[in-house]
Amino acid sequence: MQLKDFGRGARIELSKMAKQLGMRFIGFNPNAQQVSLEFQGKGVTYPLEEFVQQYESVRPTALT
Repeated sequence: MQLKDFGRGARIELSKMAKQLGMRFIGFNPNAQQVSLEFQGKGVTYPLEEFVQQYESVRPTALT
């Protein structure tokens, strides 16, 4: 999965995803496809693909 830098909209979505995982979004590097986050006061960087997989595994299911 390649996410281009679509600007503020992509960053807002990544921020929402991070918040649901209990992290704080710091930034997104579109060239390296990495997401920078803060977790328990420490900065961490994840490959975008890994971050999305983690989010999809724990995100709340939609109400039907």
